[in-house]
Amino acid sequence: MEMNYTSSILRFIVVGLVLAMLPVPLGATEPGAEWNRFRGPDGRGVLDQCKVPLPWSPSDVAWEIELPGRGNGSPVVYGDRIFLMSADPDTAERYLLCYDVATGRELWRRSYPSQPHHLHQRSSYASSTPCATEEAVYFSWGSPDSVILKALTHDGKELWTRDFGRFVSQHGYGASPIVYGDKVILFNSQQAQQLPPGVEPGQSRVICVDARSGETLWETPRTTTRACYGIPALFSTENGEAALLFANTGDGIFALRLSDGKPLWNQKLLSKRSVSTPQIAGELAIGTEGSGGGGNVLYAVYLHGDHRLKFKIARSAPYVPCPVVKDDLLFLWDDRGIVSCVDLKTGETLAMKRVGGNTSTSPVIAGDRLIGISEEGTVTILTADPKLEKLGTVELGETTRATPVLRPDYILLRTNSRLIRVGRP
Repeated sequence: MEMNYTSSILRFIVVGLVLAMLPVPLGATEPGAEWNRFRGPDGRGVLDQCKVPLPWSPSDVAWEIELPGRGNGSPVVYGDRIFLMSADPDTAERYLLCYDVATGRELWRRSYPSQPHHLHQRSSYASSTPCATEEAVYFSWGSPDSVILKALTHDGKELWTRDFGRFVSQHGYGASPIVYGDKVILFNSQQAQQLPPGVEPGQSRVICVDARSGETLWETPRTTTRACYGIPALFSTENGEAALLFANTGDGIFALRLSDGKPLWNQKLLSKRSVSTPQIAGELAIGTEGSGGGGNVLYAVYLHGDHRLKFKIARSAPYVPCPVVKDDLLFLWDDRGIVSCVDLKTGETLAMKRVGGNTSTSPVIAGDRLIGISEEGTVTILTADPKLEKLGTVELGETTRATPVLRPDYILLRTNSRLIRVGRP
């Protein structure tokens, strides 16, 4: 008994030291302080406490504004400011936008001409989500001639711009930047397969630049097969090093060391495109693959040790939407509107419910409520437990492919052309 107690204390100390060594975004104050990147501060898409009525009524809407252009990218929040990107659907001109959280008033707008090019019918010229820190906000977009990464102050003053050259893809650009410590990471995944005649394959690589200067710190080439768009997740290796988790077609589920981009391991399980952001659930690394024609699969491999496969799910697995984890439960909201609750310990599907509607947004969890939005603009609220009890729906009335922002006293929703705050100040 004494030996077990001592062992537990030692494990607690080791875990605490490892967590303390992990880098945090520039200017971060406490976990969950800002929804400053895609799916929140840690990429999980979970907020433990939210006072917004779910579902809500029209009287709970604080404001609703029209956006210039169109877009699928999600908004982010830092302090009293909202940042997001939109674009002209005809000219591909990009709009970098900033709004006041309390009133929805536009604070500034920056416009950048671009080049019209082929997109997937469900894509847009503004499908990326910015990342904000105390010092800056970072935007990225791509065209056949260029991949742009740009840093601006919160007041809209341009700090630096990088152009990483041509971008090759069937469907258009969808990567989003992420900041860890003093590093901005961009997964520049490109296409080599299923290209039109005469189009040369792209060059896939993970790019890391200095957050303050934009200077390249490291680049790691990756296998070029199909363009993949997930944002890397931060974790700690068994040796206490900060590392990044990715998923793509050519390398599978893989990890790079944050400090220098050195490849640490990979598990080549994927044969289709990986669109969703990989997730970390305790000891597991979770990635998905799929296609518009189906054949979607979710894989859960061990984050440490031999990284072997623990389980996979091929029935109603999501392709575009990201999985979401709460405690020991994994929630999947697939592209056809089928929701599943999975036991992470066993990989067993505990419940499955069809809510309907095509889905390109990623589900999020506010308190004990699971929120998903169909492309048709129907917001469905379920209990975030194995019952998956349907609590209600709200109609947004427009195509929606952006994932919502969760805050303790409000929710932000971005439709194709509007931005909505639910939850009055």
